[in-house]
Amino acid sequence: MHIAKGVLIAALVPGPALAQFDREAKPATIVVSATGSVESAPDRASLSVSIRGEGKTADAATSALATRQKAIFSGLRSLDPTVEIRTGAVSIREAHAGDCNGSDPFVMGSAEEVADNLDAAADALSLMADDVAKDTPGRTGKKDCTVVGRVARIQATIIMRSVKDAGTAVGLAGRLGAGSANIDDFSLSDDSNASNRAVAKAMTVARAKAQAIAVASGAKLGGIVSVDDNSERAMHVTLADVEMRSPAVMMPPPIAIEVSPKPVETSARLTVTFAIDQ
Repeated sequence: MHIAKGVLIAALVPGPALAQFDREAKPATIVVSATGSVESAPDRASLSVSIRGEGKTADAATSALATRQKAIFSGLRSLDPTVEIRTGAVSIREAHAGDCNGSDPFVMGSAEEVADNLDAAADALSLMADDVAKDTPGRTGKKDCTVVGRVARIQATIIMRSVKDAGTAVGLAGRLGAGSANIDDFSLSDDSNASNRAVAKAMTVARAKAQAIAVASGAKLGGIVSVDDNSERAMHVTLADVEMRSPAVMMPPPIAIEVSPKPVETSARLTVTFAIDQ
């Protein structure tokens, strides 16, 4: 019975009245999207460093690794006392020489692995030369794939507050024995202020767009009905292409490498719904 009454009442309401009711229930609005971007000078640099140690035995390799690690970390702290050092993967593996299934005895796959194996090359070649000298004319001269030592490695991430010294840090790490060192990126330690400024700029752009639409349509722009922050607060920065491979001879003081990173760009995108005053 209740449903029947509802249907009867709806049927008795004139069409124009229903249209008026619909307009009142859903007020006219203007929906616009806008993006705001701001730039900020980076205050943090992230570096990645690969350190390795080589030796005839596992203990010798890890001891060499520990010595280089201590020297590199101490050197970086001399540039920036507030540096943050985060160590990652640690590994140790065999270094081979000889006829390893027909493959290059020093090539283990990647470019970095090749660099690691080259550290054992001198010892391996010495062993191979001894074997060749002992070979009889009837032998092929090939040497079986043998273990000639061990290579230990550790990866580290370096966070520096002294952005201006990031390039110098790369060179210093290489000098002190890093297998590779490079600047990964520049960023902001706290991007909340930049994000707020980007949102404010996006809102200003959105209001200007909505006002232009309202004027063009002969309406009066009202207040904000809703705001949708559909951005991921994207941050973009151009990296300095600075890379250092193979350790150099120790020669203080460190060579200064000037870096001038572009400002960090922080963006915000808003979808804003404005009411139209009747």
